[in-house]
Amino acid sequence: LLGDRRSELVIAGLLEDDPQRPAIPENLILMDLPGAQALLGMEKEISRVEVFVPPGEAREPVRREVGSRLTAFRETNLAVPWTLETRDDRRTSAAEMTAAFRLNLTILSTLALLVGTYLILQALEAAVVRRRTEVAVMRSLGVPPAAIRALWLVEALALGIVGSGLGILVGWAGAQVTVGAIARTVNSLYYATTTQAAALHPVEALTAFAFGIGASVIAGWLPAREAAATPPAQVLKSGVRDEGARLLRRPAIGVVAAGVALLLVLVPAWRTESGNQVPVGGYLAAAAWLLALSILANGLFRPVGNLLRRCLRRSPQGGYAASQFRRPTGRHRLAVAGLVTAIGMAAGMGVLVHSFESTLTGWIAQLLRADLYVAPAGSERAAASGTLDSATWRRLGEDEAVEGIDVIRRYPVKYEGREIHLAGAEYNRKSERRLRFTWLREPEDTDPVSLTIAGADGRVPAWINEPFSRRFGIDRGGEIAIPTPSGIRRLSVEGVYADYSDEAGTVLVNRRFTADWFDDRDVSNVAVYLEKGTQPERVIARWREAHPALVIRENARLRSEALRVFHQTFAVTYALEAIGVIVAVSGLGLALASLLVERRGELATLKTIGFSRRQIAGSAAIEGASVALVGFLGGLVLALILGALLIFVINRQSFGWTLDFRVPWGLLAGLGVLTLVTSVGISAAVGSRGARLRSDPEE
Repeated sequence: LLGDRRSELVIAGLLEDDPQRPAIPENLILMDLPGAQALLGMEKEISRVEVFVPPGEAREPVRREVGSRLTAFRETNLAVPWTLETRDDRRTSAAEMTAAFRLNLTILSTLALLVGTYLILQALEAAVVRRRTEVAVMRSLGVPPAAIRALWLVEALALGIVGSGLGILVGWAGAQVTVGAIARTVNSLYYATTTQAAALHPVEALTAFAFGIGASVIAGWLPAREAAATPPAQVLKSGVRDEGARLLRRPAIGVVAAGVALLLVLVPAWRTESGNQVPVGGYLAAAAWLLALSILANGLFRPVGNLLRRCLRRSPQGGYAASQFRRPTGRHRLAVAGLVTAIGMAAGMGVLVHSFESTLTGWIAQLLRADLYVAPAGSERAAASGTLDSATWRRLGEDEAVEGIDVIRRYPVKYEGREIHLAGAEYNRKSERRLRFTWLREPEDTDPVSLTIAGADGRVPAWINEPFSRRFGIDRGGEIAIPTPSGIRRLSVEGVYADYSDEAGTVLVNRRFTADWFDDRDVSNVAVYLEKGTQPERVIARWREAHPALVIRENARLRSEALRVFHQTFAVTYALEAIGVIVAVSGLGLALASLLVERRGELATLKTIGFSRRQIAGSAAIEGASVALVGFLGGLVLALILGALLIFVINRQSFGWTLDFRVPWGLLAGLGVLTLVTSVGISAAVGSRGARLRSDPEE
């Protein structure tokens, strides 16, 4: 399928993979150059010239000489829109295209990792507290605190080594599952890739390994230091109710972190050498809010405990559960911190996705107003370059069933060293359903006909999309110099419109200008407005028979495909959100399990005074639900804050898109119910098991 036609080729031979060479892509067809030029209608054109310098002593000097000559030629012949780049430049260019996408995935993965860190802290703190009596006995036998801390560090190190090694293997296996979704997203939005498997790079593996070991050692050292410093008589006599890390017991630090977060929002984006903007202030503000809400949410324990006592005043298990919140333990606080982070992350991304989808749906409804959309095969991929030739699209426009058409031709060009799209368009003016732009900076004349009139100074009027405006800092009234095969063309910016299909940037002019500049009458796709009363199915069947290589979609189908690509883009996001919530709820179960082990003396007393196993399980379920409620309320506040950060700061600086703020209340309610129900189930199971614990026969 070549553009809008089907061609038959005779296979002369099959390329065999050579184990000594890189694998041959599955989508590769090789032809001789003249044959390919004739087949593609490019008899006078070539796409690329590759200059190869043989190896040897003169290789580097020759490469520098050739490069300098080509650079000098390009600088003295500005009418030739050549791009000179090395293999490394090409790889860098591809990496730059996906830089914002990769950065946001990395940040999201880091947030999921932070939830896992809380789990490590909970596990090792529980281990220290559960064996605090051993520590007291060792102190009584004369073992110095430094030696006890060293023993715990060794144990934490061993756990970190084993856990991190297993984690790397699980992560690599999970990457094999998600790489397909990532590859489809890259194909749809950025460039063609045939990647089918994820590699395990040594640097990434070592970084993850070092992080896991470091987190384990720190998590083991903090409670071990406190346990080793506690007088043994105090521990052996009455036990010590561990209140956890001091950081989580300092609301003043949470208030300061919130104030810092408000200031960080004002930090401008960091612009890389390639021109990409990194919202450093936005990410740091998100981290500061995570810290602030993880600390401040613990202030809800006492109100929740008071509420339990009032609502369950006649329930002994409710009273026992409420008593645990007068002085919440470190496990309570860590469980809440993990839930706040996980729910805030998941729900905050939910706010972003819902806002994006709501904005995108409205934009699509305004943009896609035609009945049929015609494009060459493969047009759903970002790297597609097929076109409809002039005879084909004009024949479609002259069909008796057609009221009018929109046509557009896109060209990848370089502007200030970065790739953008130059689009030449002509829009239907006959139908009342004609395309409507969403304006951010409305031009004086919004009729597309205004783009056909060049200024007295020769400047061509243009409209630019929001990503281009933000990426290059150009607004209405600015001027742009675009390289074309016929020379540099100067454009005047008349308006800025919203566009959620492109993050590189698009400059829109009338098609008759680009047709002359590029000597090209073909178009990339056609939007067709049918006469009233026409049945689209009949037109589609007739056109497909005449043009079997064309892809023809009805309005509703194209809208659904656009939303499918949107949801596909966030597929990995959903997985990371689910992982975070699962890990946080698991941490809650771990915290309750360790608390019940620590309180087995209390459980024995409860059984002695008549508590049944079912009542003890009910008490644990109430306690778990209360902790989950505290975590969910804190996470909900964090979610709204993170959602605003993602929409108004991080997204706007990274992608240049303006989104409406929409809260998915149904999703948040569902997440809350799921968290509470799961927590109650896990807590009841842990409580039922805890009721079978035997108390110590003697102190």
